[in-house]
Amino acid sequence: MNNFSVLITCASWEERFVKGFDQIQKTDLDRVIIFYYKEYENKTKINREYISEYCVTNNIKHHEYLLSFENPASSWKTIYETIDKFDISNKKLAIDITTMPRETTWIILSMLENKDAEIYYIYHRPEKYNDEWLSRDPGRPRLVYKLSGLSKFGVSTKLVIITGFDTERAKQLINYFEPEYTFLGVQKGDQYSNIAQNILKHETEFKKNKNISLLEIDAYSEDHGYDVVLNQIKQYIDNSNIIMTSLGPKLSAIALYRLHKVYEQISLAYAPSNEFNMEYSSGIGESIIRKL
Repeated sequence: MNNFSVLITCASWEERFVKGFDQIQKTDLDRVIIFYYKEYENKTKINREYISEYCVTNNIKHHEYLLSFENPASSWKTIYETIDKFDISNKKLAIDITTMPRETTWIILSMLENKDAEIYYIYHRPEKYNDEWLSRDPGRPRLVYKLSGLSKFGVSTKLVIITGFDTERAKQLINYFEPEYTFLGVQKGDQYSNIAQNILKHETEFKKNKNISLLEIDAYSEDHGYDVVLNQIKQYIDNSNIIMTSLGPKLSAIALYRLHKVYEQISLAYAPSNEFNMEYSSGIGESIIRKL
């Protein structure tokens, strides 16, 4: 584990949230910034208190900031003001994306890249996901504030969805954005029952639609699926509106963010869920640490 001086994370009720912190706190932490969501304030309280108590005992500066899924503009402002107020110049900074919503991850990354800091992202894989369901009751999709790309008039829309275990969220995104064509990026491999819960579900649901194709990605590879997605969309970048979102492996969100940074006309979209399984995951597995 690298010796980080600043940690930015997002509170969760999951076991790997605190177990991941237990790994990072063994480094030279000087400051911990925790964002947490109003909608899950009570469910994350115990884990937040655990980290707070550790920071107080070990003389680590500790800050908590409240966000809300219902007010993305206000949340963006809170994140901006938070990152802007602290001097992180020449610091080695870690952003733990493990339990951080993709919308929040993209916003934080975009703000940090304007800072003179050495930035790393961390993702702790779970030991196990719940076998029954992870999330459901999808909320209304939205383009990410300040990362919504540049729309062109009179051209078609292409939609890229990195799929997860919930086919309803993919269907809702397609119905909402009404793309001419949709690329469904499915994670390869059978980890976490991926073939049954992800690949076969999406093949069965969308195989009859000629305007949808599945492409295999590996979010755990070095580029997190960047090249695979780029090879599919590069011919459309200049003549279509391209919208991308990630519902699947969290590291795929890094690939989509990097694509947006290279091609800023591409839009990043977020598809919230209104309900999460409180036993979403258990344990902690491999920890992936990469420089941004």
